[in-house]
Amino acid sequence: MYEMRAESTVGRGELVWHVIRKDVAASALCGRHLKHPSPAALLAQIEAAAERYCPTCMTAFGSAVRGHGR
Repeated sequence: MYEMRAESTVGRGELVWHVIRKDVAASALCGRHLKHPSPAALLAQIEAAAERYCPTCMTAFGSAVRGHGR
């Protein structure tokens, strides 16, 4: 199973969504180590001006889904 987790970018007012495996919750598919957000980080996520998806995570997720169907 996979889930999405948002990470706020410092000083840019945007969120970057990463794909993480549920069995390895601290590591995104792109290899980035994601921490549990602090209350301040959660507030920044709520107030973010823009959102985008991590292209490396999305590519890895697409490959995993295609590979699972074989």
